[in-house]
Amino acid sequence: MADPNIHHESHGNHPMSLLAFVLLLAGGALSALWIVTLADLPEGRTMNITYGVLALGCLVSAALIFRHLTTHLHHSPVMPDNTQSEIDRYLAKVR
Repeated sequence: MADPNIHHESHGNHPMSLLAFVLLLAGGALSALWIVTLADLPEGRTMNITYGVLALGCLVSAALIFRHLTTHLHHSPVMPDNTQSEIDRYLAKVR
């Protein structure tokens, strides 16, 4: 569980959100390659299976990271932590 005493002075996004976003992009690209290699069956069966497994792995990994950020760390994976209390705390510290 997240420690409420730890304060971050960054933009509010969790670093794992970036990794999950990159995994989503890679999963989308690999899904496109998987669909393109469907036209080359049965000769390109190994490449088709490889692209499909990699795409599924990337997409499932991204979903698991987003789920972990949301449920266990109570951190929105796509939105910064810009609550009013966080803004007030930041402005009091900077001023």
